[in-house]
Amino acid sequence: MKLFGYNLELRKATKQETSRIPAWSYSGGHAPLLSRSKPMLLSTVYRCVDLISDSVAVLPLKTYKLDGEGFKTEFKQHPAYSLLDLEPNEDMTRFVFFKTLMASVLLTGNGYAYIERDNKLNVSQLLYIPTNHVSIVWITDRNGVMRKRYQITGFKELVEPRDMLHVLNFSYDGIIGVSTLTHARQTLGIATSSEEHAAGFFTSGGMSGILTVEGARLDKAQKDQIYATWEERIINHPNGIAVLEANMKYQPITINPKDAQLLESRQFNVVDLCRFFSVSPVKAFDLSKSSYSTVEATQLQYLTDTALAVITKIEQEINRKVFLPSERGSVLAEFDTSAILRTDKGAQAAYWKDLSVIGAATPNEVRRENNLPRIENGDKAFVQVNVQTLDNAVKENPAKNENNPKVSDTSVVSV
Repeated sequence: MKLFGYNLELRKATKQETSRIPAWSYSGGHAPLLSRSKPMLLSTVYRCVDLISDSVAVLPLKTYKLDGEGFKTEFKQHPAYSLLDLEPNEDMTRFVFFKTLMASVLLTGNGYAYIERDNKLNVSQLLYIPTNHVSIVWITDRNGVMRKRYQITGFKELVEPRDMLHVLNFSYDGIIGVSTLTHARQTLGIATSSEEHAAGFFTSGGMSGILTVEGARLDKAQKDQIYATWEERIINHPNGIAVLEANMKYQPITINPKDAQLLESRQFNVVDLCRFFSVSPVKAFDLSKSSYSTVEATQLQYLTDTALAVITKIEQEINRKVFLPSERGSVLAEFDTSAILRTDKGAQAAYWKDLSVIGAATPNEVRRENNLPRIENGDKAFVQVNVQTLDNAVKENPAKNENNPKVSDTSVVSV
């Protein structure tokens, strides 16, 4: 038996099972970074992950109803409207939900959210699930066909793909995503080593070398005492002076950071890590080789090359799973990308002006989007009077032409 296009072979997770997901994920204070700790402590990785996840989280996610001709109107009466645009679950806002989901996609390769449904099969919650709580298993159905299922820690039953949002990062098989950090492992290792080397260099006061005692042979206790005294002096008085005994001599053995190209290698790490995340170094605040025109072009490039791909994969996953099969083709969800212009008043003004002069937006629609009250007679669209269709542009009135000898064959006469 089918209902709204679904087989009634439903095995829903209980409320007790779904409530354990955020409870088990919460560790108190702050979530541990686990194996991702070192990469996320790198400023470039943190900035790239924060930038991409924020770019998705700030966009309103609207639910639309399509008519027979493909025109869309906001479908505020749909059960998923406020859930997608405001509160996916009782613990998260839309911003927090999508930011957390995208951070998981970038850092682990996969982002999961369990779709909880009511008795009418309408979505009631979207529950974010950490990657380490989910595994993919394959079962054989009664016809001998292998089917994919999700196994969630704490759930008694396997979850079918239609009840699980699964956003993949780069993938080789379309089943499981691969973390960006996996591909950038070598660069991350070099970058982490550079940071650790720089930290160690400055912790030691920028000094490293050999301290010799001429004309004497020291035992272990004497050496340990010198080590402790030297370390205490350097840590408490970096870049200060140290007083040596009469028969002691200090000889530096390391080259300075500039000669070792430490700073240059750290700068290269920024560029290389940005490549893996498809983010321009300018967006990671590396302005060493940028100008105003570069920054402006980078913003457009980022929106088309990076943000658009992420937005598209999330939209398609939501539209094919959140809505019922019977609603496909008539209901869909889309991110409102015009929100990107919210802080750029010049671009926002030009955008709405271009729509209004061609009759695509009425004055009241423009005012509504800019949080202004409705005005009288503002619900009609306007077009410029000097614009007309081609057929009217070439029309001629024979009667008027006869009475006007100055009109030539190439003249345009309005009717």
